[in-house]
Amino acid sequence: MPQMLICYCKVARKPQGTFWQRDFKTDIQEIIDPDKVIERYGRPWRFSQPKVYKEYLLGKLGFIASGIETKPFYDEKQHDFIQQTIDTPLTNFVLWAIDFTKQILAFEIKPPDIKYQSFRGAFEKYFAERPDIGLEIEDFVETSKFIAWVNDVERITLFKATLRVPNPKWSEHPKRIQDFLGNTHADKAKIELTKLKGSTDSLNTDKTIIEDAVVYGEDGYSDIYARGERGERVLTFDSRKSSPSDQMEIDKATTDDTKWKLVTDMLDKFIVRKFKK
Repeated sequence: MPQMLICYCKVARKPQGTFWQRDFKTDIQEIIDPDKVIERYGRPWRFSQPKVYKEYLLGKLGFIASGIETKPFYDEKQHDFIQQTIDTPLTNFVLWAIDFTKQILAFEIKPPDIKYQSFRGAFEKYFAERPDIGLEIEDFVETSKFIAWVNDVERITLFKATLRVPNPKWSEHPKRIQDFLGNTHADKAKIELTKLKGSTDSLNTDKTIIEDAVVYGEDGYSDIYARGERGERVLTFDSRKSSPSDQMEIDKATTDDTKWKLVTDMLDKFIVRKFKK
């Protein structure tokens, strides 16, 4: 039975120099324009006509391109099987849903055509077309995956975190993060911890790295990249490639409306998991 793979990320406001705030529901619908085509890595991407369902905005995002396909056929004159190269349309799309209240985006991925990064990059490129609205995508960091990665390496040689100001409250976040961003009035901060070449020990992740920077990223406020070693191998952790996801089995005949219902159900469950703490 086919699998439907759902990923999640956060649609966030860029830090603003004013307390004036636009309405997210209006802004996101203004950005999702099915008449606009954006180009990414040589592929034209387009939205379907979005629709509002309860507290969600639903739609499709996909690309339209051409490719080359080789097919065998039998040549009656040569009495031989021949490989023939033909032009073939290459089109694919995925379903997505945005929760208006929590501003969380749930979407399908269909590797290898549409992976997490290809969807994310195309979606955010539409945001770039409207800088006046000031939206961006943030990845959720999964602390458990980072801890598993730490346990899988012998030493950590590099740790990078890009932190941004949360919207709207500081109260639930570590004081050190408040000091980095709040007391300095920074909109974003970059932390880079590096071991010098020739050193043999490892970066210590026990407190500051995990409890502050990594956990802070669970709410979609930071990107994390780390590099480590195990024997001769170099291993990396990248929060943009380790985002939370769920999968479910679906019937081949499942309609789009039924799929959207599945996506919104999974989004509801993800929100409950995320915000029950």
